[in-house]
Amino acid sequence: MLLNRENLQSLSRTLRALVFQTRDSYTPFWPRIALEARTEGRVGVYSWIEDFPVMRPWEGERQVQNLSLRTVELVNGDWELTFAVNRNDVEDDLLDQISANAREYAFRWAQHDDYLITTLLVEGFQRKGPDGANFFGTHRVGKGQFSNAGTAPLSRESFRAALTQMRSLTDSRGYPLGFFYGKPILMVGPSLEYAAKEIVELPTLPQGGANPDYGAAEILVNPWLAGPYANYWFLVDGTRPIRPLVLQRRRDPEWVAKVDPEDENVFKHNQFVFGVSERKAAGYLYWQLAYGSTGAGS
Repeated sequence: MLLNRENLQSLSRTLRALVFQTRDSYTPFWPRIALEARTEGRVGVYSWIEDFPVMRPWEGERQVQNLSLRTVELVNGDWELTFAVNRNDVEDDLLDQISANAREYAFRWAQHDDYLITTLLVEGFQRKGPDGANFFGTHRVGKGQFSNAGTAPLSRESFRAALTQMRSLTDSRGYPLGFFYGKPILMVGPSLEYAAKEIVELPTLPQGGANPDYGAAEILVNPWLAGPYANYWFLVDGTRPIRPLVLQRRRDPEWVAKVDPEDENVFKHNQFVFGVSERKAAGYLYWQLAYGSTGAGS
């Protein structure tokens, strides 16, 4: 390829199309457990409701139900992914190799939102949610307490106990919240995939007979639940308009290309540089819609 400005600008447009097309072809799992929000400023502000409103007999005047509101603030962060293309590869028309590498970079970029949401989950046993308690921990509900965290390894018994526990949650007035009665998500890592399938995807029990847990949850295998998080597992109610987590966006992704033959990076490193950047943040909302276990117990 002749390395003039016209050809290099054309290369930039081609790579941009490839990168964004690859990103758009990826199907993320985060929308199933996190709310997407857009902000117009540095900080996004959300109202967290402790007690949800309920219907009541209309006798006399309407009664405004005073809800306990707390404010959640999320500060947008800057994120970037940058990759370089060797000048000689462009000059020698190695476009198939360049395109393949660009698509792989794009795939990693597309996964990042899933990674951010997974980070919230695995750190939720130590990080605080809107009510001031650890997101996965013991929460005050009225005069009592309720825990959405455990340490039990994934088993049929621990799955049933977690599901029953989350279905039993009430608000501070004793009114049942009714969460987890739809088909919740059972999120596991690769090492727990087949244990999860035995619990909710096989119609019969290993020892014979009908499986009463068949279809009780939908399995989501999360590749980041590995290594120190291999035994972690989560139950999430993703059927409601609200979500346990939020992914906030401030600015749509921008494409930057350094393809001027006289650019300093080309002079020093013999490379053309391409990249994307965006502003976003992720945070906690409703612990009532998520249960987490580290799987570290006996």
